[in-house]
Amino acid sequence: MEYRSQNARQRELGLRIADGALLAVLFWGGVALRFGDLQAENPAYFDHYLRLAQWLGIFWFLLGWVGQPYQLAVGVELRTVVARFVRQTGLLLALTALLVVSLKTYVYSRVFLVGIFTAYLSLGALLRVAFVQAGRSRFRRGIGLVGVQGLGASPMWDLIARELAERPDYGYRWLGTVESLDGVDSDAAELWLTPDRVLAELDAAETRGLRLRVVPDLAALPASRTQWSALGNVLLLDWRREPLASGWAPTVKRGVDVLGSAIALMLLAPLMALIALWVRLRSRGPVLFAQPRYGYRGDQFTIWKFRSMDAHANPDLQAVPGDARVLHPWLRASHLDELPQLWNVLRGDMSPVGPRPHMESDTQRYADAVRGYGIRHWVRPGITGLAQARGLHGHTDETSMAERVKA
Repeated sequence: MEYRSQNARQRELGLRIADGALLAVLFWGGVALRFGDLQAENPAYFDHYLRLAQWLGIFWFLLGWVGQPYQLAVGVELRTVVARFVRQTGLLLALTALLVVSLKTYVYSRVFLVGIFTAYLSLGALLRVAFVQAGRSRFRRGIGLVGVQGLGASPMWDLIARELAERPDYGYRWLGTVESLDGVDSDAAELWLTPDRVLAELDAAETRGLRLRVVPDLAALPASRTQWSALGNVLLLDWRREPLASGWAPTVKRGVDVLGSAIALMLLAPLMALIALWVRLRSRGPVLFAQPRYGYRGDQFTIWKFRSMDAHANPDLQAVPGDARVLHPWLRASHLDELPQLWNVLRGDMSPVGPRPHMESDTQRYADAVRGYGIRHWVRPGITGLAQARGLHGHTDETSMAERVKA
């Protein structure tokens, strides 16, 4: 797993858009050069090429989804980016050829198709070189570097330190070594360690949300949940695959969240207005309750709910059955008090489904009690999640609370 920062995601989206535009320009430019004003001179012939363009767009989108040809993660090699593109183009050509053969028509010019794909392969490769070099230029200027540290003593650290010093364009900033997790720099996004330290440090590192990378000798390690990457001549093994971190997944997921929350807000606006009026008429104080929570990447955000408790109640104290502070128990029991969090989804603070965000006062307690607690911050928190699906919501005892946090 190459680490994909927010800047990398933005560059990947830019590459997708530029690549799609390049293919479209080459296709319709090729039609114009080969056939002239085809739409005016031969509309039926033009319709055939319009359908081919539509199928080509579908194939391009699907291959971009499954083949991950647009990843520009920190540490990615140029040859890897170009190799992924060549593979994508070969598959795109094969699918297009199968389509043309299956249609059993001689409408499509083979010279046209060969010319389009040759130009796309050449210019698409140059486009990726430009994007990779632009990213490396930023890294050489010290912009967007990802801080890494090595844990413990190993002769590998000197090799890696020299490699990163000679090649800042990899996108990593070496922060030195530490003997324990207590010494990890606050700027470190990744912790690299040798196999003999993995089992001893795994739980503690993931509780803090640090991404683990193992510098092999590999004899002692299992292969489950791992993925290879390379840094020059040094092999790295990522201990855990990051969810929704590759291909089109982050873009599509965010698009679905925005569209879904916008539609839900419009459809539920009358109900939310009635709930707001009910809260206003039945109790003194604000209609909405706002509280800081920890979410994506451990960043703090403000979560919104309809107020269901006394306005002067301690917001950090969990409600219990029969709690006198609860003024609208039906609102809490039905979870309708969570509806304003659709605004959090629209803003990008949350997602409809994901781990529930915890109160600031509980975060450290849960981090101390639950293995791998910090991993939940790799994704956006949700309005609902696995804990709710398993019935682990509301007031629970300590054992159930631990199970809720794990979910």
